[in-house]
Amino acid sequence: MRRLSSFTPETRKILALAWPVVLTGLNWTVLHVTDVIVVGLVNTDSVAALAASRALTFVTIVTGLAWLSGILALASRADGAGNLKGTGTVLHEGLVLALVLGAAIGGTLLLFAEPLLQLVGVSAVLVPEAARVVRMMALGYPCQMVMIAASFFLEGISRPRRVTAVNLSIMPFNALLAWVLAAGHFGLPAMGAVGAAMATTLACVVGAALMVGAAWTLPRAAERGLHDFGRAAWRGVPVGAWRLATFGAVPAIASGLELAGFSVLIALSTRLGDVSAHAFQIVFSVHNVTFAIALGIGSAAGVRAGNAVGEGRPAAAVSRTLIAVGLTVAALGTLATMLVLTAPWIVAIFPATAPVHALAGAMLPIWAPFIVCDGIQVVLVYALRSLGDQVAAGINSILAYFVVTGGAGLWFVQHGIGPMGLVYASAIGMMTAALLHAGRFAVVSARLRRQS
Repeated sequence: MRRLSSFTPETRKILALAWPVVLTGLNWTVLHVTDVIVVGLVNTDSVAALAASRALTFVTIVTGLAWLSGILALASRADGAGNLKGTGTVLHEGLVLALVLGAAIGGTLLLFAEPLLQLVGVSAVLVPEAARVVRMMALGYPCQMVMIAASFFLEGISRPRRVTAVNLSIMPFNALLAWVLAAGHFGLPAMGAVGAAMATTLACVVGAALMVGAAWTLPRAAERGLHDFGRAAWRGVPVGAWRLATFGAVPAIASGLELAGFSVLIALSTRLGDVSAHAFQIVFSVHNVTFAIALGIGSAAGVRAGNAVGEGRPAAAVSRTLIAVGLTVAALGTLATMLVLTAPWIVAIFPATAPVHALAGAMLPIWAPFIVCDGIQVVLVYALRSLGDQVAAGINSILAYFVVTGGAGLWFVQHGIGPMGLVYASAIGMMTAALLHAGRFAVVSARLRRQS
């Protein structure tokens, strides 16, 4: 009983940090789900093109996000140590890195959309339309990276509510634009998947301005040096940005390959026909809704672990992370049960043909239980990054999602398992990731306890 009461304050801190990030994750997920729904109103072919484009856009966005993950880790350490000036320096360095990444990734997609889609195995019939979607998304990458950098800073200094406020404010803006541009309202032509991508790009431009503004207007912004544009304040920023880039390099490679594993499944779904591509996109979208909870709790775990390092008590990160894992299991376990029991009604929310609904309804109950494993691995990855163990965590993610998930998907499809093989591959990958990260966290925990 005494142990439970000692955990209660920490549990409250984690929940206080997590719920705004959960809402933020849900906001972005809802944006993507909205695209699937709105484009589904046009036709199944358009959804297939949207799904094919995500074989590239999901990978590159998540790669950029992971590359910027050092902002959260270093800002939380500085905040835990009471170094306000240090937190502002992290933001300046992060914004520089974000602009460079956004320009580099976006420029690459603009120039090489078609060959990259062919490289990941997208059906040749879908490549031209999917490439137009990719190029439209690429235009917004610099703003998208800036938005992520500022949000990581705010989360790292325990101000996630500002992130949520910004993201919730742009959600209706994006949804309305997607409806207008994709389906063709108010006299505009129906642009399908390209229109939905244009809406997302415009929403990123607005979101970046608002997120930077949310950091600029912090109550102690001047003490953090956020308003300091003197030469002395910015002299070390390029070196600091390189340090952040180095910190995030392995997580970026790991996350890119992790999503590449899922992109292989997306590409395979397009080769199995439009019905399979649409059904898999529906199930993937539902998964992303639940995944937002894992991201929220994972972010909180990363902040609290980073705070522990900054406080000079890194061993305290162990119990904080285990509390976050318990919260994730409870939350996602409940949601997974609900998805299994209500799968036909959940997939019916998405406009689609009867065959698409039937296939998605069969996929979801098998997929759902394994989202608990995916949630566990996210929490452990965030904590390991904040403890400076991002390299081992990255290797585990590559093994689980690129090697196991992608490899299993190819094997199942080649051996005639069909669309359900994509679900089996996803499930095996999520379970493998949870086991590998749990093993690594056990090793790190033992080391920290010996050192304390």
